[in-house]
Amino acid sequence: MEKSAYRYASITLAIIVLIPRSNAAWIVALHRFFEVSVGIVVALALAAARPDHQPKPANEISE
Repeated sequence: MEKSAYRYASITLAIIVLIPRSNAAWIVALHRFFEVSVGIVVALALAAARPDHQPKPANEISE
């Protein structure tokens, strides 16, 4: 698991660093903040909308 975390981190870093930005740094930072915020809100909404699936205990299934 440790190696895959480093792999994902390096891919993320490459995406962030290699994309050229022509705007001012504060505009890029503001856009990045909004992008991350929208991603978090969508993830939380999907987690709240999805019902938790809890398997029934084995003794209830057999009865």
